[in-house]
Amino acid sequence: MIKGTPSRTALLTAVQRAHHFLTAPEPKVLRDDLALALTGLGSLEAVQSYIDNMVDAFAALSDTSIAAIFMARVDWAVCMRSRVVEERLAEARKRGVKQLVILGAGLDSTAYRCLDLTAGLQVFEVDHPATQQWKKDQLAQANIAVPENLNFVAFDFENQTLNEALQAGGVRQNYMTFFTWLGVQMYLTDEAVRTTLSVMGQYPKGSEMVMDFMSPNYVLADKAMQNSVDDLQDIVSNMGEPLRSKYSESDLDAILKQAGFTQVNALNTGWLIDNYLGGRSDIFDMPREATSILTALI
Repeated sequence: MIKGTPSRTALLTAVQRAHHFLTAPEPKVLRDDLALALTGLGSLEAVQSYIDNMVDAFAALSDTSIAAIFMARVDWAVCMRSRVVEERLAEARKRGVKQLVILGAGLDSTAYRCLDLTAGLQVFEVDHPATQQWKKDQLAQANIAVPENLNFVAFDFENQTLNEALQAGGVRQNYMTFFTWLGVQMYLTDEAVRTTLSVMGQYPKGSEMVMDFMSPNYVLADKAMQNSVDDLQDIVSNMGEPLRSKYSESDLDAILKQAGFTQVNALNTGWLIDNYLGGRSDIFDMPREATSILTALI
């Protein structure tokens, strides 16, 4: 991460959400009408240029057509994981969840966009101070109000433990809590992943977590597309945020159970396609059994 700038992968995912909102056909998987403002890019043309540059970066390692397909798949995946969060949070509210903790919040827009969904909750965005400051600047420039129930929790992993950061930020460990942890696991070491999950696992029964993860057995439709996952690792490493850990679904299930979670539910590609794309596997042509999103209850 460059001082005074957001995480580059956080910016990339915000660009992808903006691109989906501006270009995807109806019905859209995710209606993130604030993503463009949070990117600081200002226009669809700038967003498209950013996407095109990423395709070119992948194409330099493989092939332009394959790179374009791969980036389109990532766009859909980024939006579907946020859609899962919104739906699971709506269900969690019925159980009496009192807090929403967004770990590695990056340029997430939930707290500003889903006001009905977050009403009555204490919302905490946890992230590195540099990313948070850049985000605050973008919010101010776009005249996007910071909700009264939102708290920014600065977490410098080099000098703090997550537990210390949450306590200092006002997160109540005795409150039923909903955690989101998107686009983070793969950039952490195994030790950091296990420690983070163990912190979440200490919260009261009924608390829930939604996360996505990178699998070592990320099987794609063909060998060329499989190589694109390796290309992704090369590119994010060059962006200063290398991939550090991968988990099989069964290994992650065991880690979650050890951390204190009692029910773990893996959402495979088939479930996502059927629920969000009307069964259109041509839009998101991943193997139906592939899994990259988990929900877990304490």
